[in-house]
Amino acid sequence: MSDISQRLSIVPDISQGIYASTPFKFVVGGDPYYIHADLASSHSKPFDRMINGRMAEAQNGFAVLEDVDKGTFERFVEWAYKGYYTAGNYDLKASVPPSPVLSIKEEGNATEGMREATGWSEEVPPLEAPTEEVFFVERRPDSDSPFFGVRGTFKKDKKSKKAKTGQELKERFLCREYTVRRDAISIPPTRANRRENEDYTEVFLSHARLYVFAEKYDIQPLKTLALEELHSTLAIYTLYSGRTGDIIALLRYIYANTGVSTRGGDTLRTLLRDYVGCEMSILMKDGEFKDLMIEDGGPLLEDFMKMVAKRID
Repeated sequence: MSDISQRLSIVPDISQGIYASTPFKFVVGGDPYYIHADLASSHSKPFDRMINGRMAEAQNGFAVLEDVDKGTFERFVEWAYKGYYTAGNYDLKASVPPSPVLSIKEEGNATEGMREATGWSEEVPPLEAPTEEVFFVERRPDSDSPFFGVRGTFKKDKKSKKAKTGQELKERFLCREYTVRRDAISIPPTRANRRENEDYTEVFLSHARLYVFAEKYDIQPLKTLALEELHSTLAIYTLYSGRTGDIIALLRYIYANTGVSTRGGDTLRTLLRDYVGCEMSILMKDGEFKDLMIEDGGPLLEDFMKMVAKRID
């Protein structure tokens, strides 16, 4: 049984409505995929034009999608039939390469490079541990709870402004209210990473790629779900010092494949900007992250500096 067949193995047998329409063939990565024509067209106006319009695809009876990988399209098909999709798998690394450690001179040069590129003259404040007493609570699932089992921290007083600012950023990131994900039936729980040798690059990118796919083909519910799925993963993700490359790979992909939203609201970029704000103290110690900030010199750097401003405001 193929991977996509396994994913769709529990689809109910529906013989009426859109499921009675003729299957339409999509060719992705050289392989054919069949999906009920009315189902595909109901989710996407571009697909509707391919299937029912005057485009060559409608005349030929199939469409070749050259801008999408197999895994992403299979997740779209899975979502179209089941209302959710299966994320990519994490990889187990035999050993975790140490993060690049800059010498004092190298670190000074890198920091100076960032200052020259941005005009910023202040040091990036670390996420300091609060000096006052802290207690932990367990989040419980309810209608407004985005996920279950995330440990949040709440301080009893507000003496440390820097700690308060950092903690507020974390709490703000965690307390996201889901819409599509909340209403999805039988959606699998999000898995938290447990060890430093678990490479989550493909897990993260599977959500990001699906978001980009849904944005291109105007599938808003899937776009929202992909964003919420990525958030639910990041919210319970432990960022080990040896796994910063997973986040950097995600940042590279997002800023290379998405634009600045003109409609406002949450996007992949705003999600990662907020996440970087929470984990700034770890990421700023990584040489590759610093290089990425300097190399980009554009939207990524601009978003990063917005989070720096929040941390020192």
